[in-house]
Amino acid sequence: MKYLFWVTAFILLAACGTTTSLDDSDDEIIDPYADPPGYSGDPFAGFGPVSSIRFPAEGSIGTEIEEPAVLDGPWCVQVAACGSMDAALTLRDTVAAQTDLPVFVDHIGSYYKVRVGSFATSSDSDGLRVQLRSSGYPDAWSVQR
Repeated sequence: MKYLFWVTAFILLAACGTTTSLDDSDDEIIDPYADPPGYSGDPFAGFGPVSSIRFPAEGSIGTEIEEPAVLDGPWCVQVAACGSMDAALTLRDTVAAQTDLPVFVDHIGSYYKVRVGSFATSSDSDGLRVQLRSSGYPDAWSVQR
């Protein structure tokens, strides 16, 4: 045990005062995000401009979430929060057949929320909320999108 102590102490003392020197002959600061030295080309040459980026819906590639074409405001009526995209799309189609307002699905956290309409204020959405509750969606409530 004493031997281990003395070896450790020797190593620590031998390392004290040791410095690492950098080559100070080049005063230029290197930018790690820049192109490599001597590179003068355009890395994006030959590619067109980026017009949009599509991200697939989690767990269901090829299924797109539709957004309303025109938004009048941030308030809407949420019909339900589904655990799967398929259930949300089925519910969206069912609700869309009952109303002429836009019905869309928002993916927030692990839920797919089926929402209807677009209103400027919460009170503007009250009529739709009452209508949806009487149409068989008792948990419909106004929510800010």
